[in-house]
Amino acid sequence: MKSSTLLVILVLQTVLVMGIFAAVAKENAAVGENKGNRETNGGKLKCCTNCNFSFSGLYTCDDVVKKCDPVCKVCSAVKTPAGKRFQCTDTFLGVCGPPCKKH
Repeated sequence: MKSSTLLVILVLQTVLVMGIFAAVAKENAAVGENKGNRETNGGKLKCCTNCNFSFSGLYTCDDVVKKCDPVCKVCSAVKTPAGKRFQCTDTFLGVCGPPCKKH
């Protein structure tokens, strides 16, 4: 009787600890290393010349372009000497796209 009660208590504690670790891991993945956008974009940009890659497997693209990629969820306006441009502020999983070609 005592050993079965002890076993049940140990199993419940293990489940509780695993739940806590899972919640912390999920929160850390959501925060990532982004620039204000809390969600990670699961898509992939067509191209990115100025890629900031981190060891966590997340990256951001610092390209300033005339029009944001359709995959981009949060596109910020940037003032440049050439006029108004845009920058995607999403954080992406995986690797950067190929470098962009200049037209």
